[in-house]
Amino acid sequence: LLLIEVSDSTLDYDREEKLPAYGRAGVPEVWIVNPQDDPIEVYREPHYTGYSSKSLLGHGTQATPLAFPDVLVDVSELLKR
Repeated sequence: LLLIEVSDSTLDYDREEKLPAYGRAGVPEVWIVNPQDDPIEVYREPHYTGYSSKSLLGHGTQATPLAFPDVLVDVSELLKR
């Protein structure tokens, strides 16, 4: 399972309320994409208060979602304005 939040006006709510709830629910990976800004925030290793691992992905980087190990995502394509 990969959960992607596209967030601009609700960014604080997504980080402070939804992210801990996703961690408690055991969602293995969450990406928060803010169309107004980069980088993309990638959260992994869920636990009862949120996530143990946070990575920031900016232009020129690539990522492989845990749920799709054969997929390589070009972050620059997601951040096109």
